[in-house]
Amino acid sequence: MYSIEGNMFIMLGMTLYLVGRGILIGNKYKKQKSVYWLRESISFLFVLYICMVISMTLFPIPVGFADFENEYRYLNLVPLKLIIQDISQIGIAYGGDVPFMIKLLAKNIGGNILLLMPLAFLTPILLDKFKSFKRTLLLGFGVSLSIELLQFVGPKASGRGRVTDIDDVIFNVLGVIIGYLIYKLIFKIVDKLQIRPLQKLNSRNASMIESENRIKL
Repeated sequence: MYSIEGNMFIMLGMTLYLVGRGILIGNKYKKQKSVYWLRESISFLFVLYICMVISMTLFPIPVGFADFENEYRYLNLVPLKLIIQDISQIGIAYGGDVPFMIKLLAKNIGGNILLLMPLAFLTPILLDKFKSFKRTLLLGFGVSLSIELLQFVGPKASGRGRVTDIDDVIFNVLGVIIGYLIYKLIFKIVDKLQIRPLQKLNSRNASMIESENRIKL
């Protein structure tokens, strides 16, 4: 059985993005229009981040026939159930290795919090309609729920068991909240210090900024 690895997806996705953006930027140069390079850099990081999230959560994907008889699928809809179980196993599981269990818990909780923090930070910068906390929160919830559903129904080349857990959604959404608060805090400081390039980056009419930075052939 062959599988498509996450690294392959990242390389393909970023290649297509760079080719597409390269063509659009080339057209702007031909028409003597400006290119807002700071915003282009943020857009690049955002697309790279999205590709990495998809790679980490949905790959590898099997190609061809595979035997999934030994693969189990577990669905937990009880909030914090598995977290509490893991906490109760500290000092018992893995031969009583307490540091390992604590590290495992921190990785599980912290990883899910960190996963969508950049989404809540970068999206309001690039898309005006997500400057609203409510819309950003709904976006994060929708992305997290979609990931969990796809993990549950989709095949994976690992052949290992998969857990679709409501706790992942809870901690993903917590990460969204933290990411959005960081976004608001940073740009509040930016406004207070009058850092013009970053103020322009976060302005609601950022697309109009290009007229201030005209690039001519």
